[in-house]
Amino acid sequence: MIIGSGLIAKAFAPHVKSLHDTCVYAAGVSNSSCRDEQEFKRDRQRLDAALASTDPSTLIIYFSTCSIDDPWSRDNPYPTHKRRLEDAVRERQKHLIIRLPQVAGKTPNPHTLLNYLHSRIARSERFDLWRNSCRNIIDIDDIVRLVLHLVANEHVSAETINIANPRNYSLMEIVSAMETVTRHQAIYNTLDKGGQYAIDTNRIAVAIRQCAIHFDDCYLLRTLRKYYM
Repeated sequence: MIIGSGLIAKAFAPHVKSLHDTCVYAAGVSNSSCRDEQEFKRDRQRLDAALASTDPSTLIIYFSTCSIDDPWSRDNPYPTHKRRLEDAVRERQKHLIIRLPQVAGKTPNPHTLLNYLHSRIARSERFDLWRNSCRNIIDIDDIVRLVLHLVANEHVSAETINIANPRNYSLMEIVSAMETVTRHQAIYNTLDKGGQYAIDTNRIAVAIRQCAIHFDDCYLLRTLRKYYM
């Protein structure tokens, strides 16, 4: 069973038959900059309803955010909200919480970092770039491969796992790669702001190797070309 209609839900849809006794909960607030308490309330009510209506023997896979551990996002209500929903999911014995970074994939959502940068650069629109900020980018297809591996081969349950790229990219690197893909020069104001934090991916190191996912030096450009050319 899959709950949701966005990028993650659509990516898992072709694999629904292989997800026996599993509920992929991929619904939620789509804008990580959201500060609307009513949106958060509706999101919580939707999750509570799903948890209440799902058999206890079913594994619930809930998608959260790596930004929960980001010290630069402490004043952002979104990770605080996601942390509370994680706590609700953990009340179930059979659960798997997947924390994600910036996800690359085909989505009309204008609030994603990559869609924002693509639209600004492709249209030659000026934007602010935080010089010291880094982001972690992973292809949605690699997320699906890793989650399916963890469920089918490692039979994971009652865990919170980061599924992310083992390396971060500076915003300057991401913008440069997007310039290559769009063949447009970015126009931006460089601000001496931002910071970075490490995402621990040791838990999925074996799964990455067994799934033959290559987070090499070409991964970022290869991923952007896949979705933005």
